[in-house]
Formats: sequence, structure tokens, C-alpha cells
Amino acid sequence: MTANHRIYDALIVGSGFSGISMAISLKKRGIQSFLILEKAKDIGGTWRDNTYPGAECDVPSALYSYSFEPFPGWKKKWSDQPQILEYLRFNVEKNGLKEHILCEKEFSSSRFIEEEGYWEVKTRQGDTYAARFLIMAIGQLHHPKIPDFKGKETFKGSAWHSARWNHDIDLNGKRVGVIGNAASAIQFIPKIVPQVQSLTVFQRSAKWILPKKNALYTDKDRHLHQKHPSKLRWARHSNNTFNGLFYHLMGQNKFWKKFWQSVSMSHLKKTVKDPELLKKLTPDYPMGAVRVLLSDEYYPALVKDNVEVNVEGISHFVEEGVIISSGSTIPLDVIIYATGFESHPFLKGLDICGLNGQSISNAWEQSTETYLGMTTAGFPNFFMMFGPNTNLAHSSVLLMIESQAHYIAECMDLVSGKNLKYMDVKPDVQKTFTRQVNERMKKTAWVQVKNSWYKDGDVIINNWPGKAREYQKLTKAVDESAYTFCP
Repeated sequence: MTANHRIYDALIVGSGFSGISMAISLKKRGIQSFLILEKAKDIGGTWRDNTYPGAECDVPSALYSYSFEPFPGWKKKWSDQPQILEYLRFNVEKNGLKEHILCEKEFSSSRFIEEEGYWEVKTRQGDTYAARFLIMAIGQLHHPKIPDFKGKETFKGSAWHSARWNHDIDLNGKRVGVIGNAASAIQFIPKIVPQVQSLTVFQRSAKWILPKKNALYTDKDRHLHQKHPSKLRWARHSNNTFNGLFYHLMGQNKFWKKFWQSVSMSHLKKTVKDPELLKKLTPDYPMGAVRVLLSDEYYPALVKDNVEVNVEGISHFVEEGVIISSGSTIPLDVIIYATGFESHPFLKGLDICGLNGQSISNAWEQSTETYLGMTTAGFPNFFMMFGPNTNLAHSSVLLMIESQAHYIAECMDLVSGKNLKYMDVKPDVQKTFTRQVNERMKKTAWVQVKNSWYKDGDVIINNWPGKAREYQKLTKAVDESAYTFCP
């Protein structure tokens, strides 16, 4: 690194909710020396990429927003993708972040320069940057997962993943197959059913679905939210309290499981009368073991005459469609993968080298160990947001993200205030934290299913085992005894 290169205080990778929250936290502390590297042409992360029909949040708007930036202009109780992206752009504009964001700069590799105490970062475009702190805010859900079906390359129709929606294809009159029936599928399927000639949903397992009861906010509602901000704060508080009830689904609380399962089954039976379809759509595992979904429109879409739910499984693809396990051919013009994301290994495909040149992929080869889901031993001044074991399966992940932004900024203040080169979490502290998290996981409902995006093999690697409030307490202040410091 030559003397001509500027060393920033921080380099943030990613401009979704995590990256923007981190940048705002730095700004509020008077830290101006930072950059945000964004691989795409625009900010937004998940809410930039997922433009499928009906894309909306499954957390109420009042809670799926920053606590420091309530938004009186929400159009719906559960907001849709365009307005959530608008909200992020509003935060960028209000906080003067545009000058810090470099779009079309995709992170490629980084190495820690121990002698000087900074990270050297390179992009796929050939740029090199340097920063005291490296903060990965790329999230868990940005690598679309497409199963490796035999013969899929022979299919002559159009195919795409829901997170890469092909808006150039007109679905009117098409025979469409949707592989998957989780969070994205239950949103876009009701929107495309009226257009298509036929739609086949290839379902691996039924999902527990609760009524969403989404509703539009009126002009009067928005005026009241603008005039009386306390109403939005109350909505946020009440939504957070209500979502806390779902936490009990993640454990072994039989009362709450029985109660919410009865609500879900009533929701299903209210619409689906056909015994065969009812059987297909009834889950065979405890509620809370995988993500609980919300929809008012999915079941009504499945009972339409042009829709079929197939549970036999796909054997292989052919030119004209797919062959199912029974040997029958299902002719298709379009196949849409609603098959989720490759959420692990974390930091997949990224070359990150810490002390003594150790890569993070090697450090995590046996076990993905972290401290607070944010930092890992041997990688000084390196932090992750929405990293391992920080996903909330029962409430808004923004609660976790804000806590992380606060904690990372505290760490930066600590290093700067004491004129240190770096801080590095102690291996034994990290190991203890990971062991405790894994022990708690054994008591959750998540261990009761074999296949889940929460899991890497038999280890639940994505989720936080407690409530957001617990994590907020853990990250309120930096426990200096957990780190070693280099002067």
C-alpha cells in the first residue's frame, strides 16, 4: 500500500438494511471516513433483487423499519417491495449517504495488514481500498439456490429463480410449474394464477400458514401517523410484543403450539374443502420447526381449477417439461424456482485472510464459530452483520441489525479512543459462545426437521436461539475481557 492510498475508518460491504443501518450509526457518531461497496447498480439488497409479483414483507411495516426512523407514509400494514426500497432510499438521502456509496464495486478479496492494522480490500473491478475496520453487511439470503435436477439443461422453455424474476416473459396462457412453496412462492403464486393456462406447484412438504390480514392504510391513517408519531411507536411496540408470542413456537411450549396449529388448520379448512388437497396441505411436523408463513391469498389460489399441487416429486427434466416420480410427464412452458437461497457457508466465495494469512474458509472448515454472530478469532477489526446465528425466526431481523450496528460502532470508538491498532476476539471466548448457542439449539423445534435452510448438516447455523431483547442486552456494551488488543 503506497502513501497515496487513503485508509478509511471503515469499509462496509453491502447496501441493504444492514449496511445502511451501519452507515447511519457511524454518521451519528461523527465518523465520516467510510465507504459502502455495492456490487449492483443500486442500493437495496434483498429489496432491490426480489421484484417478483406480490413481493412484500412478512413483518408489519411499523416493525420492519428502523426504530430511529419511523415512517408515517406506509401504504399497507405489511409493505410491499417497491415501498420498502423507497424507504431505504429515503434513509440514504436523509442521512447524506450517497457520497459514501460506490455502486458496481463488487468485493473480491481482503487481507489484514497486521503491521499497520488495516484491511486491504480488492474488488472484482480491479479497485483497491484500505480501512481500519471491515464490515460485511451482505446478509444471509443473496445466493439463489437452484437444485441440480437431472436433465434441467434440456428443458426448452423459460426458467428462472423467483429472486431473479424475468419480467420479459408474458405468462398469459402459459403452462407454468413452480418448484417450492415457501415464503416467496405463496406471494407470487396468487398473482400469476389468473394469467396462466395452468399452474403446477411442486411441493416437497406442506407449510404452516397463518392468516395475514393485510390492509391498506388510508390517507387519514397516514395523517394521524404524521401528526402523532406516538401512534407509530405504539404500533411498533404492540407488533413486537405480539411477535414475541411466536417465540414460544420455536421451543417446546405445547400450549402455544397447539393453539397456533389450530389457528393455522382453521385457516386452511376455511378455504380448502377437497379431502385430497387438504391432506397435501397439512404439515406433518410441529409448528415452528421451519419458518411459519403468513398469507390470505395462497389457499384461495390453490383451489382454482387451473392449479394442481403435486407432491410426488420431480424425477428429471425433459425438453417439454418434467417427469415426476410416477413416470408421468407434466408439460410446461415456464419453470419458476422458488427454492430459496444458499445461506451457508457464510461469506461463500469470498477470499478473506486474517492474521498469519489464514482464510476465513479454513478457519470455519470444521465449525462456523463466532462471537455474538459478528466476529471471529484471528480476524481483527472484522465484523459481520446478520451473520451466523443472528436470524430471528419469530420477529423483525432489524432488531438484531440495529444492535449490531451499535455494537460495531462501539468497538470502533474503543479502538480509536485508546489509539489501538486492532481488537481480536479471544478463541476461548468464541468457542464458549458457540458451544452455548449450540446447546440451546437442542431444545428448539428446529432440530425436529431434517431439511431446513436454518441448518448446515445437523447444526442450526442461521438462527438466534433467544429473543431479540436478550441479544440487545448482550450487545449494549463491549465486554473488553472478550478481546485481545494490539497497541
